[in-house]
Amino acid sequence: MDDLRIEPCRSECTWRATDKQLDGEQLFACGSCGSEWVPSQPWTPADADGIVPPDVARVRQGR
Repeated sequence: MDDLRIEPCRSECTWRATDKQLDGEQLFACGSCGSEWVPSQPWTPADADGIVPPDVARVRQGR
């Protein structure tokens, strides 16, 4: 697996799907700090308000 971008959190998280893939997985990125996430990661990203964005929730549920 290529490396995910990991940046210091600014507590202004806005996670969204990108138009890119990483090793065959949908790549998501935080609009604030630029950190990245793929569904095989053991953690689930949430926006600054604590809510998991719908597109992240969908891939976590396998839809």
